[in-house]
Amino acid sequence: MEESVDLSTDGHPSAPMADLIDRYDWDSSPIGPQSQWPQSLRITVDLMLASGHAMCLLWGPDLTLLYNDGYAPFLGARHPQALGMSFRDVWAEIWDDIGPLVERGYAGETSNLIDMPLLMTRNGFPEETWWTFSYSPVRDEHGEVMGLLDVASDSTPRILAERQRDAAEAKLHDSEHFMRNVLAASTDCIKVVELDGSLSFMSEGGMAVMEVDHFAELEGCPWPGMLKGDGTGHANAAIDAAKRGQSSHFEAAADTFRGTPKYWSISVSPIIGKDGQVERILSVSRDHTSLEAARTQQRLLNDELNHRLKNILAMVQSIASQTLRDAESLKDAAAAFSSRLVSLGHAADILTATSLHAADLHDVIRAGLAAVDGKRDRISIEGPSVTLDASAALATTLALHELATNAIKYGALSNDAGTVTLDWTVVGTGDERQFSLRWKEQGGPAVSPPTKRGFGSRLIERSLQSYFRGEARLSYPTDGLEFSLVAPLDGDNGIIKAQ
Repeated sequence: MEESVDLSTDGHPSAPMADLIDRYDWDSSPIGPQSQWPQSLRITVDLMLASGHAMCLLWGPDLTLLYNDGYAPFLGARHPQALGMSFRDVWAEIWDDIGPLVERGYAGETSNLIDMPLLMTRNGFPEETWWTFSYSPVRDEHGEVMGLLDVASDSTPRILAERQRDAAEAKLHDSEHFMRNVLAASTDCIKVVELDGSLSFMSEGGMAVMEVDHFAELEGCPWPGMLKGDGTGHANAAIDAAKRGQSSHFEAAADTFRGTPKYWSISVSPIIGKDGQVERILSVSRDHTSLEAARTQQRLLNDELNHRLKNILAMVQSIASQTLRDAESLKDAAAAFSSRLVSLGHAADILTATSLHAADLHDVIRAGLAAVDGKRDRISIEGPSVTLDASAALATTLALHELATNAIKYGALSNDAGTVTLDWTVVGTGDERQFSLRWKEQGGPAVSPPTKRGFGSRLIERSLQSYFRGEARLSYPTDGLEFSLVAPLDGDNGIIKAQ
């Protein structure tokens, strides 16, 4: 009997398989001592040990396992104890998968498997593995199948690498898909500009906001030349800064590809390459057209408010000066000045509530007659829609205030029977149209012309005559004061529009 070899962990697990096979105690194995091995077994073992491919041999009905150096790593922690064991016991956990293939091999069939998945516990824990192998029957000298030769290769590293590659590609695809969706959804115009200033990329969302159907229509065009006014200079300066690794921002006007005027907020940043140098330039333009329009409107509004405030202050100054000049006492002056300021405030409210530029005459009349609200049922008001500019509206409000307060103090509204008729008309056609307004008092105390013309009279006649560029006149019939205003509708006075 040959000397047995210790195949435990303390033995020689790293010894070449030819040496381990020679020293193994085959006398106690099902296949018997080597001296009695049939020629077919010896030749197959020699062939297996000499091969550079991973191979194992199953011999006899007990499926006794022999293998070469290439196959040993496939066994994991089961090497070298697996030598001489039954193949069924060595791979018990995968026998349901490979057992039928072994049976077919012993029946004389050859099986070729590519990337067959097998869940192994060769190292004490489950491992997901894949194998490519061929089971070929081995016949003895009489032509009977006595064994099975397994030529195998471990596909696991390749499969795992392919999985990682596929996962990375899927992740990259998802990332690219996500970025495409982001770029398509963004209303910013995202562009890549080459160092010479030419366009090389524009996002899908950018093409939409720039009204570009195909980027080929713009590719290679100089980006600074697309901007208007100072924008070209700002773009060139931003490109120079980006080449130095600096980011910048500016605002500029630029039309879309179809000629729609737009105003843009533009950020420019360098794109750094692998060598740490500026490779390209990123330009992100955001449509600020609405914001710029709002800014312009705000500036116009501020200018208008400034102008209007100066006019009102000048009017307040004039009212104060004239009121103090005509008043017989400080008390009378204070009362008149306060009343006139209230009327002026009503006029300002009307302008603020509309457009600051114009007001309807009906609204102006309501503001001018606010001081006589309690007696409005005694004032007949009738006339078409007429729009006055801001200056004419303020002057008319103050004039009506003076007429109303005078009527309360001395005229038709100073008793219980007097009435006032306030009407206006627009007559004529084309350039011959005229605007006529009349204030007529009746039923009040007898009227006589004043011996002294005060602020109210001067305001009513001079102010309205000036703003309307027409004729304004106060008259004093015995049965009641009358005021008339006649002005042409030639577009060069305080009347903006009249029906």
